Amino acid sequence: MKVSSPVGDFPFEADRLSLEDGRLVVRGSMGAWPARVEVGPEDVPGIVRLIPAPVLAALGLLLLAVLARALGGRGGSDRSAS
Repeated sequence: MKVSSPVGDFPFEADRLSLEDGRLVVRGSMGAWPARVEVGPEDVPGIVRLIPAPVLAALGLLLLAVLARALGGRGGSDRSAS
């Protein structure tokens, strides 16, 4: 990964991913400095707004297909022979 800033471009190398206090935390280094990135529930709306509409629609359809398959598997082949 690369972090671009007004003072230059720095490589970011992630070392650890964890969940802390309900927040996704990525620890690593940015150049010579240790770095920490936190993503919390309040950040989700802003991140979702960055996703292009066609990608968001495709993800929604995929989720619906997975749910339909999971729900359709209940009792679908449980028919008794007469």
